Amino acid sequence: MKKVLFISTLVLTIIAFGFSAYAMLPAPQNLLCSLYDTDGDTINDSICCSWDPVEGAVKYSLDIEIPVDTSGDGNADMVVELSFGTSDRTDDGLMSDPDLCVLLSDIVYDIDGDGIEDQLSGAADIKVKALDPGKGKGPQNNPFSTSVTVNLP
Repeated sequence: MKKVLFISTLVLTIIAFGFSAYAMLPAPQNLLCSLYDTDGDTINDSICCSWDPVEGAVKYSLDIEIPVDTSGDGNADMVVELSFGTSDRTDDGLMSDPDLCVLLSDIVYDIDGDGIEDQLSGAADIKVKALDPGKGKGPQNNPFSTSVTVNLP
């Protein structure tokens, strides 16, 4: 009995210390997002966001949630969730840069299931989290920043 109790205590201690060894990055602070003209034609074609850098972050994930009214009754019937990473950037910036612009033309979803992606519009809630992925670094369920809302055209 003592042996079983000792082994159980040892296993629980190893599990507790093993999970606590993974460092969770804090939520980015001071997220700012706005519509922006990235190609100089005076038409807002992107959502551009910036935030304070997080020490230890290798890259960031920008998540956009857009409520969609599919029935036309004025109430959201679904929420479309899109995720964009700084590792996907096309502006020659670094993955660790604390900013990202997303083209409005990339904010699409097949709402009605007809195989054609629909341009999304309306109030979009945007949030960001810091990531430090890699083998042996544990889960990347780091906290998100406080969200900001941008009204998509």
